Amino acid sequence: MIKILIVVPYLELQQAFEEVLHTIDLQDLSVSTTHIFGTDPQVIQPLDADIIVARGITASAIALQKPSVHVVPINWSNADLLSALSQAKAVSNGGRIGLISNEQLCGQDELSTLVGRDVSVFQVTDQNDVLEGVSTLQKLGCTIFVGGLTMCRICEERNLSFIHVKTGYQAVVHAVNEAAAAARSLERAQTRGNLLGTLLNNATYALLAINSNGQIIAGNRQAENLFAKSPLEGLPVEKVYFSSRWAEAFNSGSPKEELVTINGQQCLVTQQPISMDDKKAGFLYTFQNAEAIRRTEHKIRTELNRKGLIARYSFSDIVTRNPHMLALVEKAKRFSQVPGTVLLLGETGTGKELFAQSIHNASPRAKEPFVAVNCAALPEQLLESELFGYTDGAFTGAAKGGKPGLFELAHKGTLFLDEIAEMPIVVQAKLLRVLQEREVRKIGADTVIPVDVRIISAANNAIIEKVREGTFRLDLFYRISLLSLQLIPLRNRQEDIGILFRHFVQQYCRRHGLKEPLLTDQAIAALNAFSWPGNIRELRNAAERLAILNTSDVVTVKEIDLLDIGSTSLQMHDEPQRQVRRKPKISDEELYQQFLASGLSRDVFARQMGMSRTTLWRKFTALEQ
Repeated sequence: MIKILIVVPYLELQQAFEEVLHTIDLQDLSVSTTHIFGTDPQVIQPLDADIIVARGITASAIALQKPSVHVVPINWSNADLLSALSQAKAVSNGGRIGLISNEQLCGQDELSTLVGRDVSVFQVTDQNDVLEGVSTLQKLGCTIFVGGLTMCRICEERNLSFIHVKTGYQAVVHAVNEAAAAARSLERAQTRGNLLGTLLNNATYALLAINSNGQIIAGNRQAENLFAKSPLEGLPVEKVYFSSRWAEAFNSGSPKEELVTINGQQCLVTQQPISMDDKKAGFLYTFQNAEAIRRTEHKIRTELNRKGLIARYSFSDIVTRNPHMLALVEKAKRFSQVPGTVLLLGETGTGKELFAQSIHNASPRAKEPFVAVNCAALPEQLLESELFGYTDGAFTGAAKGGKPGLFELAHKGTLFLDEIAEMPIVVQAKLLRVLQEREVRKIGADTVIPVDVRIISAANNAIIEKVREGTFRLDLFYRISLLSLQLIPLRNRQEDIGILFRHFVQQYCRRHGLKEPLLTDQAIAALNAFSWPGNIRELRNAAERLAILNTSDVVTVKEIDLLDIGSTSLQMHDEPQRQVRRKPKISDEELYQQFLASGLSRDVFARQMGMSRTTLWRKFTALEQ
């Protein structure tokens, strides 16, 4: 509760205040009066209140001696002053009038004109000034004195004539109203301060506010606990926390961060400059527990994982010894550092999503969502609503409250559009607009939502034919293929079949708690003889069957035959399940796409493929025309 104390130097003033207080609503305020006058510190210091109402030099002394208290002065009204001067004129028998006041009044000449008598004015601030003022004005020939109660007491002791300037009713009303207004303002400020204090003390991190001189002006409870000091206010920051970078942060005007250990606790320290009226006023320290940050990040990642909005694979998960694949990995790593769209081309099972997730996790967007959608798995209307979202009541069966689209979910992250060649032509047009405008409009909405999303698309080589046929927009193709990778089928990377198969067998044995068998070179040779039309996906399935069904410690050709690999493979051609170890024949177009994806010169690529440069030149010339 706000306390208001009214200082009354004489009985009539107290009675006036009591009369006024009965007419003004002062609920929730504590109002009391006390009888003192003068400027004696021993009298003023014990005064206990948030707001003190006083007059004259007493008000000035309280303001000086108790700076934390709001003082409402009771000023003389013009009517009060002129009334006292008129009384002095009436009883002075033509003598000069001496006026003693701590208020700024009009000049002596103006007062003399108003009163019709010579008036001399002496400005005072305390009791000593009043004593000096009486003596000075007496020497100037003043025969009667006008002023406050302190002056009256001095004049009485010296047997001098005096008139007391009494506070009128209107001045009392004004003082009470001003005190009440100040109390309400102070009450609001205290409420805001208490709320701010509660917020700061309930923050999960320690906080210090520092002025431009490096002195702590505020600190929350967490900071006191962290540094084991209380209170922190008024201490130099170096006594609590030393950082060589605080001056750098203050001078540069930009935030600084550093990871430090304080009292055995690892903290992320952020230093943020504070400006007031476009001038640097200090800076703010925040000390966040590093372990708490890790737990929060883990929680976020877990939630994203639960929603399927996280990329699980990285480039380290790509197992290969093939030089073309290694070149593709290096190329993809460069792609990850730029925001351009990426098109991944290749047969089913060649690892297009593995590359997409790896690019995302190596990019600056790694901590943001990774959202994947198979464009071939959804019909046109459903795909549209999934991509762009919809509002409440947008169509029959729409979920209450609407639904955010995948573009919204992927904001700041990556959207992976698998099998994009199967996207309906109508949806293609809307996708193109989103890529151009970087904004999405929900179905049924009349407003747009800005989005920041990186697009990675995947398709098989048939997308080129679809562009030629007109079933896939050429402008969209150019938009999504700013950067492109042609992934190599497993049959063209036979050196990887063995290491990939061993890798998968090891994974599945550990997953199922099974003993890992030894794979012989003959077994690997048998795997190499198969064309693997399903690529890595088919190889992985064969590895998992071996891990589950195998009972031998050593895997030979016999165990590989028992897998009956061909029974689960859709052969593209009528070819035997077991072949001589030879490289299958590939089309000129596939060869050309491999060359483009490899990044090698024609000479080196020709040697890698075991053909002459002339033959290679002849094949490519026909395709490039």
